[in-house]
Amino acid sequence: MRSLPLPIPADLASRAAVVSFISNVALMALKLTVGIVTGSVAVLSDGVDSGQDVFASAIAFLSVRYAMRPADFSHPYGHGRAETLAAMVQSLLIAGGGAYILLRAALRLADPPDEIGVNLGLVAMAITAVANLAVVQYVGRVARLTNSPAIMSDARHLWTNVVQALAILAGLGLVAATGEIAFDALIALGLALYLFWTAGHILWAALHDVLDASLGDDDVRFIQQTILRHRDEIAGYHRLRTRRSGQRPYVDVHIIQPAAMTVARASEIADHIEAEIHSRWPGAIVTIQTEPADGRFLGPMQSPESRGLEGEAPLRRA
Repeated sequence: MRSLPLPIPADLASRAAVVSFISNVALMALKLTVGIVTGSVAVLSDGVDSGQDVFASAIAFLSVRYAMRPADFSHPYGHGRAETLAAMVQSLLIAGGGAYILLRAALRLADPPDEIGVNLGLVAMAITAVANLAVVQYVGRVARLTNSPAIMSDARHLWTNVVQALAILAGLGLVAATGEIAFDALIALGLALYLFWTAGHILWAALHDVLDASLGDDDVRFIQQTILRHRDEIAGYHRLRTRRSGQRPYVDVHIIQPAAMTVARASEIADHIEAEIHSRWPGAIVTIQTEPADGRFLGPMQSPESRGLEGEAPLRRA
């Protein structure tokens, strides 16, 4: 009997978002139930935060799928910025969760209950810590492989869940050991501050993408070295510019061809350089313009540390 195909996405980024979504739904149900039963504000607050995690994972999945759409007339540079937008939304959700936890903790400190259930809360948070640690290892690996802003922010979000679970375990343990209920709210206050810090970190990274920041130093150095491997064939290069849109890097550079080189040969060398860049980023958009040496170029062939951004000298006229 032929089995029905499972609705699991084929690409790594979408699959990681689905795994994150499923785990967050299960853990949200567990923590909300335990938080209500035991009366622990830390566990209940973490359950509410898991509700935001579910929403954030759904946004990550939808943004990854939308960003995979090919470029069209309305979006000639593609749809990759959708992932950056998803990262910004996730940062706001994390900050909102921090604000809610801060409020709940303050109210608990002002009006503490007579007692809270500790044992059930410890079991729930132990399960949460183990489950989140397993999921974040997978999602984090996918984030490193794909460089997806949405999945990277989701991985950071999942790490906050691991830290939250461990902190709540410590707080409930202190309550059990000392009988002091205030530890539960104090741990929640610490978690709120940690969430604010994480939200700021994710938002800052997303803003870098929105502002078309260059690729990292290691990536730019790889492009430099790729071009310089052809230094015996070209006269130089300049105007090297890089940026990222979603998972896709963009590389623009001008290659200076020797005066005696034919256009066909210069185009062939440019194709080789493009192929070598694609060996690192198969989906990269690489634009290489060839131009003849006319005396204006002060390029980095003499200085391997250069990025090809020195500029040009005025054209000397006889």
